[in-house]
Amino acid sequence: MQAKIVKGYFYTILATVAFSNVYVFSKAALNEISLPQFLFLMCSVGFVINLAILAAKGGFTTLSKVPRTMWWIFPTLGFLEIFTVSTFYAAVNAIPQPAVTGFLGNLFPLFTTIMGIVFLKERFSLIETAGIIIVFTGALLTSFSGNLTLKDFFIPGVGLVVLNCLGASIATVIVRAKVNNLTPEILSFNRTFWLLLFFSAWVIHTVTSFTFTPGAITNTIIAGILDPVLAILLVYKAYQYIEASRGTIIQSTKGIIIIPIAFLIFGTLPLPHQVAGGVIAMIGVAIIGLGQHTVNLRRENGSTK
Repeated sequence: MQAKIVKGYFYTILATVAFSNVYVFSKAALNEISLPQFLFLMCSVGFVINLAILAAKGGFTTLSKVPRTMWWIFPTLGFLEIFTVSTFYAAVNAIPQPAVTGFLGNLFPLFTTIMGIVFLKERFSLIETAGIIIVFTGALLTSFSGNLTLKDFFIPGVGLVVLNCLGASIATVIVRAKVNNLTPEILSFNRTFWLLLFFSAWVIHTVTSFTFTPGAITNTIIAGILDPVLAILLVYKAYQYIEASRGTIIQSTKGIIIIPIAFLIFGTLPLPHQVAGGVIAMIGVAIIGLGQHTVNLRRENGSTK
């Protein structure tokens, strides 16, 4: 049991580092090419690699055995992934500091907790309530533009992060409730299949030039390996060994990890109040995770009596 928990934490740490680099390399690529171009190229890389992994793992045999009554889950998750990926990278493109986008991403466990309560009827504790309030407070501070007028209170791109976290939390709840028997390879392949389908249509419709600079290609390929392949697979792997509440605590640190990487590449740092808000949100995520872990322990102890 202990070995499985250690393995789960190991996968989560690797996934967090991978995700942290996605923010930076995608931002570097988006500084040179348009959003449709980036998403098309990134998802093409991810699809090819995921296809090879699925074939090597014998995933098509497993996929063929999925009951037809479950097939609705693939386009449903695909639609949600299109929504979350579009809003995520639009936010990365709109927010100058990648670390700020990473800090605001800590709204995800807040929404996931609320969705779990509403749709899965999961138990809710006072500790989680405190954590939600703290995360929300930290997010407000991070997203503060410095202008107290209602119109300009938030920095540009905050709404996109909120939509992204909302969509991602819905997808997480669906996976948790309906498809925990599907392998990480199948889930990851399904994700890139629908993403490539949609972004291929988008880039054909909107882009007139397909010229890429060497730097844009390099940064996009790195992002394509990290996001649609490595990070997603590692997260799915991690949740085979540890509960999501443990993983989200580690994943909440990605904003801190992003800061030195972004500084090395762009030479800029987030503002002090943005870092402070990010740290407050991290504390809130840790409290939410502690509350969920406590509830799970009580449920397990109750079932063994």
